[in-house]
Amino acid sequence: MKLKDGRITMLAGEDGMKIELHDNEASITFVRIKLTPKQLSQALGRLGYTECKIEVNGLDKVGKKMEHKSIEFELPETHTFRDKKIAEKVGIAVCPEGWVPDLYFGSQTSFFTKDKNQYARMTIRRWA
Repeated sequence: MKLKDGRITMLAGEDGMKIELHDNEASITFVRIKLTPKQLSQALGRLGYTECKIEVNGLDKVGKKMEHKSIEFELPETHTFRDKKIAEKVGIAVCPEGWVPDLYFGSQTSFFTKDKNQYARMTIRRWA
């Protein structure tokens, strides 16, 4: 598989090197590599198969394009206007199939009133 638009970050410091691989289309960092100073010296000295710590995430999303949109949903009557726990529960329930809800409700636009009813707004994402 070839990525359309990838990025690499290499950060060297006293504790070694951190390398990250990022897929811009999917908007995900899918590989994180950590090298100790000794491992970095070995790799730069052209020692093949240098041991290191590798963290891999979101391989199912690599090579796909991330789409996102905002959805609004009505909240049941609650004791407090900005009840994040209830918004999370309702948000999960109303999220369309195939989409992943971003359950962050800390923005000024996350909660609002429309027609005397309480509503919440959240971002949903999918990779296609």
